[in-house]
Amino acid sequence: MERALDDLTVLDISTTPAGAWCSRLLADFGADVLVAEPPGGSPLRQLEPFDSDGKSVPAEYWLANKRSRVIDGDGAEGRGELVDLGRRAHVLVSSASPAQLQTLGLHYEDIGSARLVMVHVTPYGVVGPLAGQPANDLSVAARSGWASINGFASREPLKPSGWQASYCGGVAAFIAVLAALHEREITGLGQEIDVSTLDAMLAAYAPAFLRAQYTDEPLMRKESGDLLAGPVPVKDGYFALTLSRAQFWRDAMNLLELPDLAEDPRWEASWYRQAHKDEYIERVTAQMAKWKKSDLFDELAARRVVAGPVLTMEELSENEHLAGRGFWQETPGGKVFPGAPAKLSETPWEIRKGAPGPGEDKSETRWPTLLGRSPAPKSGRVGPLEGIQGIVLTQAWAGTFCTELLGFLGADIVQVEVRKRFDSWRGEASRPMGEKLDAIPTAQHPWNTHFLYNSVNLNKRCVTLDLQ
Repeated sequence: MERALDDLTVLDISTTPAGAWCSRLLADFGADVLVAEPPGGSPLRQLEPFDSDGKSVPAEYWLANKRSRVIDGDGAEGRGELVDLGRRAHVLVSSASPAQLQTLGLHYEDIGSARLVMVHVTPYGVVGPLAGQPANDLSVAARSGWASINGFASREPLKPSGWQASYCGGVAAFIAVLAALHEREITGLGQEIDVSTLDAMLAAYAPAFLRAQYTDEPLMRKESGDLLAGPVPVKDGYFALTLSRAQFWRDAMNLLELPDLAEDPRWEASWYRQAHKDEYIERVTAQMAKWKKSDLFDELAARRVVAGPVLTMEELSENEHLAGRGFWQETPGGKVFPGAPAKLSETPWEIRKGAPGPGEDKSETRWPTLLGRSPAPKSGRVGPLEGIQGIVLTQAWAGTFCTELLGFLGADIVQVEVRKRFDSWRGEASRPMGEKLDAIPTAQHPWNTHFLYNSVNLNKRCVTLDLQ
């Protein structure tokens, strides 16, 4: 089966979840990833929880689809092997500090491979006042501001659950590597990439920064949980109901047998609902509590209202939708893994094998020496994706953020909107405008000043069409 990254060779010397996730994504799409582990195994293998065989569950997930070789970087022979592998690899993934790379002889310029793409995935980057400082997901969540908006105001700040900072940094590194490989096809040259997990988390925090500038109201932790802050109790669990659009509001209120709320036009403005939430939240949550979460979801979905039941792990494993998509994948060793984050029609994602044991790969790595070629002129290129054009037909968060990233990398992106149905993240024209925006010509219309829309639509052009 042909895969998107077949023939790509990757040396992974990282020892962090972020670096491991970057190379795991490369492996899932076909790359041959060799993990160089120190004697005693990667530090990832010490992370809890452990399965019944004493193996780290996170490491078993992050190291899947890879080969493993134990290489002692403290000795001259091991350092020589690492440098040789680095010169032959297409991509080198590192989480080491500049001082550690100096010891290993693996600084980018020392490797001497003009076509190598080397990505550093570290908490604070390889340059800057904090470069080389150790950190984990907790400290990155604190420094990025994410902890300041998680939890309740009456309690301590909370980090996002799990390894979300590491996943964010790993995905950013994966994207950057793909962009650099595309650039190499044009120029013949590799490049060095510096990914800071802190930077990646801050980029995803952009709506908070714009909100503070546009409204003088920074995002804060909620005083308490309510319908607008997150899931609320229903008959058999918890349920999240999105009320961002007037249509969502009307249809949900009618379903919940609250016609007075559905028919009063004042409630159609999101800012009005936020300002007067005490007048309706108890009524709405009382009606929701009468429903089972699956029944409520089915009825709201039929009305095209965005909503979601909070599923338990058992419910996830038995979920009909995920099963219908073939999401869960069994490894040759019998473990069931989460499946593809993206389905490519011609070059699919694939779990080929589970995690190797430390040093399990004993075969000779026969990666050919990278062949050089005369580099093409680079003058005038605005980014690795220059020359790629994209049309955006999505709204709100995921699709617009995806294409904003493409725009940052040099692609020409055109956002398409429909006159009678502007992007919901533009907000309503009746929303009060921040005082700081009064003197800005483009801010004379509130639909140009919503912090959500403007946080995910940079580096794009926009066209508005009448499709009636």
